[in-house]
This record gives sequence, C-alpha cells and structure tokens, in this order.
Amino acid sequence: MGILIRFFTLAACCILISSGNVLAGGGTLKNLGNGICRDTVTGLEWQIEKSKRFSSRDEVKKYVAELHLGGHSDWRLPTTAETIGLRGLIAIQGNKDCGFSHLKGKYWMVDKKEGIVPARLELECFCRGDFDLLVKDKGSVRVVRSTQLKK
Repeated sequence: MGILIRFFTLAACCILISSGNVLAGGGTLKNLGNGICRDTVTGLEWQIEKSKRFSSRDEVKKYVAELHLGGHSDWRLPTTAETIGLRGLIAIQGNKDCGFSHLKGKYWMVDKKEGIVPARLELECFCRGDFDLLVKDKGSVRVVRSTQLKK
C-alpha cells in the first residue's frame, strides 16, 4: 500500500511540475556539447561537470569569476530554488542527455536565509518545494547562467 501511495504522490508531483506550476519549469534538458546543459523553458544553462571541492567563499568567488565555459564568462552560483528546479526536472525526465554527475552532493549555492553556503539539499517533495538545507563546511560548484530564449 505504501508503494502505491508513493507512486501516486510522485505522479501528481510530475504532473504539477510538467504543467509549469511549480519550481521546475517543465522544460527539457539539452546538452549543448560544450560542457553546458540548457533548460529549454527557463533558458538556464548549467555547468555539467562539478568543480573540485572548496572550503571558502573567496575560493568559490575566484573560481566563478575566472570560469570561461562555452565561450561565456557570466556564470554565477545558483539559488536554492534553481537547484531544486534542476533536481526536479532531472527526477522527471532523467539525466541521460546531460549526464550530470553527483547531483546529491554538497554544492555552493545562494540561499535566501543563509547567504552563500556549501550545502546539501534533502528534498522531501520537490513539487511543493519541501527541503532541508544542510549547511556543510565544503562543497563543489556547479554554476549557472541566465539566457534570453527567442520566442
């Protein structure tokens, strides 16, 4: 019975997410072939490979400022909401095209309450945005950039 309830809960979350009513925009992840993966709905572009682990904000800021990936240098740390959106999108459509490695690790992100922190997201139900942010002392970086998609 518990498995059946979990299945229906997950299915309901997937329907909500794919309709664009929650954090994940219901888009498609597309590997651009240059180390970047794009969400075709939000226009967010993600670094596919994570960085080494950093233990200080200064190291993280330097890494982000010096990163030139795919001909772009306007990379930034993702917000908690963007990170949840990426994880939700991957939970729905899988991780085949972009092949993100180690999504459940500890990553530097920008959180509304905590600021710039290395943290691990413990997602309870990404469709509602329920999560625990477990702040750690080290983390990797997976940067993001915003693009303007042509309508």
